[in-house]
Amino acid sequence: MRLLALTLGLGLAVAQAGSFLVVSFKGEEVPSELLKRVRPAGVILYPGNLRKDPQGLVRRLKALDPNLVVMVDQEGGPFTSYREGVVRFPSAMALSASGDEGLVERVGWALGCQVRRLGADVNLAPVLDVNVNPENPIIGLRSFGADPERVARMGLAFARGVLRSGAKPVGKHFPGHGDTATDSHLDLPVVAKPREALEKVELLPFRRYVEAGMPALMTAHILFPALDPKLPATLSQRILTGLLRGEMGFRGAVLTDDMAMAAIKRNFGAKEAALLAVKAGADLLLLEPNPETALEVHAHLAQALGKEVPKARAEEARRRALALLAQGGACPFTPKEEEALALEAARRGVVRLFGELPLPGPGTLVVGLRVTDRYGAEPTLADLAPTYLPGSQGLNLSEDPSPEEVARAVERARAAERVVLSTYHWLGAFKAGQKALFRELRALGKPLYVVALGNPDDLRFLPGRPQGYLATHGYRAVQVRAALEALAGVYTPTGQWVFGGEP
Repeated sequence: MRLLALTLGLGLAVAQAGSFLVVSFKGEEVPSELLKRVRPAGVILYPGNLRKDPQGLVRRLKALDPNLVVMVDQEGGPFTSYREGVVRFPSAMALSASGDEGLVERVGWALGCQVRRLGADVNLAPVLDVNVNPENPIIGLRSFGADPERVARMGLAFARGVLRSGAKPVGKHFPGHGDTATDSHLDLPVVAKPREALEKVELLPFRRYVEAGMPALMTAHILFPALDPKLPATLSQRILTGLLRGEMGFRGAVLTDDMAMAAIKRNFGAKEAALLAVKAGADLLLLEPNPETALEVHAHLAQALGKEVPKARAEEARRRALALLAQGGACPFTPKEEEALALEAARRGVVRLFGELPLPGPGTLVVGLRVTDRYGAEPTLADLAPTYLPGSQGLNLSEDPSPEEVARAVERARAAERVVLSTYHWLGAFKAGQKALFRELRALGKPLYVVALGNPDDLRFLPGRPQGYLATHGYRAVQVRAALEALAGVYTPTGQWVFGGEP
């Protein structure tokens, strides 16, 4: 009898361990065997999963388990996982630059509706990180800005919009990824601020989010010595249980960021980190697309249930996961209405720092950069120039122009009356080729206008001052169009500077 009880107990623990897991996989084939063995609470889908038949994939997942919570990153801007056949919206920073919470809510609603049309339940947005560090290597234009009050207002507006669709929003990355100079995908960042400073900046948007009764938060793989001197937030009981659950009173689901990121996996190991996260108070662990890792983590958690981890925690995690299933809501947007909303958001997110507008198309050379994008490039400024700046000529270069490309651009510019140059900087350092290109074009003495298509602060990297400067906060096609329309005088840019510091 004792052996039978032990066997039954182990079997129950194996079944319950999946309650903590959100698995991922490569390609577009449902990993049926993995899902049957692990019985996870959820699945997160990435662009590589959502190419040929994304809705069919989600239907097949739900057929295996109707209670499987399907998650997707649909922030807008650069982090948009569901891309095929849907309108691509501007970034959070572009939305915030409009200064219009109503517009932000409508865009959050539309993005939530994209999640619903996919058949998914959860939008892993909004980003509530306050981007106070201009050197931040991973947040930047994904943030609503450098002012915590604005981030709180705009983030809540976005979340309310997602909820209107019936999907569930997830605020991230608690307690704040905005003041880091290290990418947690690559190493463990440290934010060595005193508690008082964290309260005024990083924690403020999350406190407002919790007070509003929002359903879920995602943790940051960051060490905050003022909150826990030893463990990063994702693994810290002081932060997830003491601060978030205890002091702040959060009752929703706590999701981890991807547990395969180097900040966690390299420093703590996959299965050890998973156990620490669950003990700290995390409900749902986002795992890498590696079935061996998923099975290893699952087995380790199963062994810990009833010993280091009370079985009640698995039941609690499952209840919180089920609360994230999409329900109710309304999605009234037609494709044309979504396109119009995206264009409105793009236009209102354009910031003009200086320079007289409009520019005439004839005599204008528009130099575009082909921004690297693993999942399909957007049209460049040069591609769209003939349509939206009529009479202009376009020239495309690579994202980091070679000396030969720079020479070709200079030769073309000699025959032009003025030049419009796109720049791009978000991940990594500002490209040396872009600096050289600007320097050589400026040396011609012709009017030179710059359109920054990534973070809006490219001006600080340029060796000199152009005659005009626009920032779009992103390189999506609709934002490229909005920049050209501003140059052509179709509308007057009214976007606000939200990046922080002196523009």
